[in-house]
Amino acid sequence: MVRQSADPFGSRRAERGPGWAGIAAGLLVVAAGVAATVAGIAGAVDTAGAIEEDAVGRGVVRELSATAGVVAFTVPAGDRRDYTVYLLFDGVERNSVVQELMVRDTGCVAVLPDAAETRFRGARQGTAATVGQASSVGHFSSQPGRVRVRCAYVSGTRRSERTRADAVPYVVTPGTPGEAGADVVLILAGVFGAIGGGFLAWWGWTRRRVYQR
Repeated sequence: MVRQSADPFGSRRAERGPGWAGIAAGLLVVAAGVAATVAGIAGAVDTAGAIEEDAVGRGVVRELSATAGVVAFTVPAGDRRDYTVYLLFDGVERNSVVQELMVRDTGCVAVLPDAAETRFRGARQGTAATVGQASSVGHFSSQPGRVRVRCAYVSGTRRSERTRADAVPYVVTPGTPGEAGADVVLILAGVFGAIGGGFLAWWGWTRRRVYQR
């Protein structure tokens, strides 16, 4: 219900709800969303660089029948540690659809210090991450000691076998895909927050108190 009250100068103020408060709140949400987006982008850039810089091993994915070297590294003393295998597409493949097919076709086996084997495939990841030109295939955890990892194309369709690269490099990097993907989540939250704040400010503008003659 719109209530009107006369002022000493003969104008009437139409009460239309807490509009200015909505505008202020909306602008604050927009600012927070922009800040979160910027922080997420900065974090994603750092994470993309760390995936290669912090790698403990490097290898190449090829056909399963092809001769492929084993990536070996030592887990430091202490608690169990998580490691993720990432395919590196920079300079290999730019089409995101083909990249996804290559990830799905890739499978890995990690032989742990106690000779136990952990197998994982890009098509069956619980949590996946794509940061820059790096996409996760899967992850595993290991106790301290010597670990050996081998990855290859283990499956495929006619389409993927026709379009995928014959070879694509990969790295084994400390951490999990969820940790790497946290920056992407922050970016998305910031973008949607800024959009929501814009709508809130617009709503406040339409509900602001105005003077009418």
